[in-house]
Amino acid sequence: MQHLREYWKPYWGVVRAGLANAVEYRTNFFIDTVAWLLVSGAVNMYLWFAVYESSHESVLASITLPQMLAYIATATLCASICRKGRFERATGEEIRSGELNKYLVKPITHIGYILAAATAERIISLQLTVILVIVVGVPLALATGVSLSLSGCLAAFPILLCGMMIHSLIALTLSYLAFWLDEVWTFHVVKDISFWFLSGQLLPLSALPPDAFFISSLLPFQYLAYVPASLMVGTIPASAALPYFAGALFWTLLLYGGTLLVWKRGIIRYSAFGG
Repeated sequence: MQHLREYWKPYWGVVRAGLANAVEYRTNFFIDTVAWLLVSGAVNMYLWFAVYESSHESVLASITLPQMLAYIATATLCASICRKGRFERATGEEIRSGELNKYLVKPITHIGYILAAATAERIISLQLTVILVIVVGVPLALATGVSLSLSGCLAAFPILLCGMMIHSLIALTLSYLAFWLDEVWTFHVVKDISFWFLSGQLLPLSALPPDAFFISSLLPFQYLAYVPASLMVGTIPASAALPYFAGALFWTLLLYGGTLLVWKRGIIRYSAFGG
């Protein structure tokens, strides 16, 4: 037990430092998290309101307008937590510039450091999300007649945690490609676009054509927004959450193994001088 405490102590220090950093730069954090969340959610909800109004239909893809608005609001909340990736993105530049050296001399693994720092970044976002759900989500649900599922929210939480790790591991793997390539920013742009469409942030994946929905159900992006948001609004019953959690955990472990493999192959090629 003492050995485990000593092993995790440096990582806990990284988390605490990350929390202090997030609190220190409050304006940047507010703009990057709260402002983006409110603007993105409002735009998406307005677009869907316009779609229902122009179609003169009360139900589209078996989803009513109040259900769709509630889903978009919760999906945007989930996506805002998972989309963080400042530390993962910076890794590519650190490899290119040789700043990776500062991690290699510390008694901590680089993957562990990045995941701990990313966790700290998301803890504040998660707290703000809970506050926004209470302050904005609950009144919105009452106004539209759509009730949030308490059991669904509880079932969505561990899946959302896996979604955070999935996004971090994918982003970190892309940054590790800098061991072989001079520039990896394009890969992150493609990842962000894929995340926007395939995570279910823009629309419920169940509204896609059957073939597209089947393909999206095989990918890990669904655990970042679609699955937790659907559980929260009740379109996926809480009783069906266990297979989704198993799938999210499987992808988390698989991506961790893949990220570790890319790191081990890449660090062999790494070299830096000076500094």
